[in-house]
Amino acid sequence: MKKNRNFSSLKPIGALLPDNIKKLIKNNVSTNLDTLKKSWLIILGKKTAKKCELIKIQKYSNKNCIFLKVDRKFLIEIDYERDRIIEKINSFLGYEFATKILINFKDINSTQLVKKSLNLKEKTRNLIESVKDEELRKKLMNFSHKEKYE
Repeated sequence: MKKNRNFSSLKPIGALLPDNIKKLIKNNVSTNLDTLKKSWLIILGKKTAKKCELIKIQKYSNKNCIFLKVDRKFLIEIDYERDRIIEKINSFLGYEFATKILINFKDINSTQLVKKSLNLKEKTRNLIESVKDEELRKKLMNFSHKEKYE
């Protein structure tokens, strides 16, 4: 019968590698973000990659969450493909990197957020012009010319 041998002189492979190689091998979130952004078309394919944009990667309770920016018209389609996108990203990197995808909307031009300028009536304008303090008058006129959201 053979006895189990203990080799106390064995070192882990990581301890034998030079520091430069260790930095390249280390799985850092920022390196993975750059890698994913560079190969986004390859990972998802042209059709899906054009519909969503990779924004950032953030850790929540030791799990990576990927943030995507999507047009509203493609929201349902990308939401339906979440699991497939996670699977493709993980298979591209070779390990379980992403566990969750969060979707944000791209900015759209809405009719509700139209900038409108404040139009003063002639009576109010005359009242402002009649103010004797020049500094106060300038501030009131500048205030009236600024744009606000209504």
